[in-house]
Amino acid sequence: MAEYRGDGDSFERNWSSAKEAHYLHWTRGEPENQIQLAFRQHWKTFQELLPANLAGKRVLEVGCGRGSLSAYFADAGWDCTLLDISPAAISLARAAFGAHGLNARFEVGDCLDMPLETGAYDLVFSIGLLEHFEKIESAIAEQVRILAPNGLFIGYVVPHIPENVQKDYGWICDILRAILPLMPSEAKTPLFRSDELSPPYLAAMGAAGLKNVGASGTYPLPMISNSPDFPFTLLPPDAEHALVKHFEMVLKRRHQQTGKNPWLCQEGDGQAFLVWGQKA
Repeated sequence: MAEYRGDGDSFERNWSSAKEAHYLHWTRGEPENQIQLAFRQHWKTFQELLPANLAGKRVLEVGCGRGSLSAYFADAGWDCTLLDISPAAISLARAAFGAHGLNARFEVGDCLDMPLETGAYDLVFSIGLLEHFEKIESAIAEQVRILAPNGLFIGYVVPHIPENVQKDYGWICDILRAILPLMPSEAKTPLFRSDELSPPYLAAMGAAGLKNVGASGTYPLPMISNSPDFPFTLLPPDAEHALVKHFEMVLKRRHQQTGKNPWLCQEGDGQAFLVWGQKA
């Protein structure tokens, strides 16, 4: 049986047609919507994972989409490269970075065979990529190939887990969909998503030569939207502003209760999970 992998044509259709694809969820100011809040928390969490012995600041985002998290790295002075199989996604990312005065290199390429030099990056990460592969060994091994010694790999994986934090909020999204129905042109092409949690990813990472591997659930908040699927549909600005303020209070309370990063949670409870490891 052939290996199932993310369908490049489906990604291209989504990036070409959805108006949400044009949003860059990065901001220097305070987050104005729930996705900007999420990417701000991703950025803070990724910084905590960076090892002290990371040699440089060369970073690659694989399956970058519009490059919202890479924008944080670029703004912080990292040497950024963004790669995606979708020419439409790369075009959107290039335009967004240019509009905000952010510098990066942009590559159209397949994550299973990247047109990039071995050992060229100190950090390689992806967001919402690996769950689109039935078998993830090759995708992980290729990312490890281009890591420099002691370089860090981070995978942000969004599995299909019906019983996560979203389960208690589906009725709200259903009501919003009735109030704010999607137009036919806004329909999104379905994409394969694995329902696996971290164990097979950690096994593949170990087999690819990563050390100090770890995993955690992340994004412990619901997505409140008339269409929370790829790409996320935003609500009207006033509603988004209210949600941001509420979620910020929730995260502050989580931190006060645990003393830990409030963006991390029990695996399977959050919207996603993180896996990470260093190249030997």
